[in-house]
Amino acid sequence: MIEHLIYACILVLIQAWILPAAFNTKNMQWMLSNRDANPDTTLYYDRSKKAFANLQESIPVFFLLGLLGVITSTDLSYLMMYWLIFRVIHVFSYVAGIALLRSLSFIASVVVLFMMAGALI
Repeated sequence: MIEHLIYACILVLIQAWILPAAFNTKNMQWMLSNRDANPDTTLYYDRSKKAFANLQESIPVFFLLGLLGVITSTDLSYLMMYWLIFRVIHVFSYVAGIALLRSLSFIASVVVLFMMAGALI
């Protein structure tokens, strides 16, 4: 289960830095500057930032439940993998603008969090 927590850390890094940077290459000078002024951004950049903001709402709960699973030796590995898969689908559907898939993957990820909590009880 530790590896799932590491995968989640990688997901955070990708969503926090790699995706926004990839969608903002036209503003490379701005990214390397003091960032005193806000540049014009792309639609994909804006969506990737919103997807990351959404991830920030649920990642603490995922880490907490995952760590509790490790501490109590409760096998949450399948649920943790499902959560990661749903979150990857969420970010790609968010950036691509596929609203229904984005919403369904978000709801599924929240359901998985409840299932993780239930497994710990």
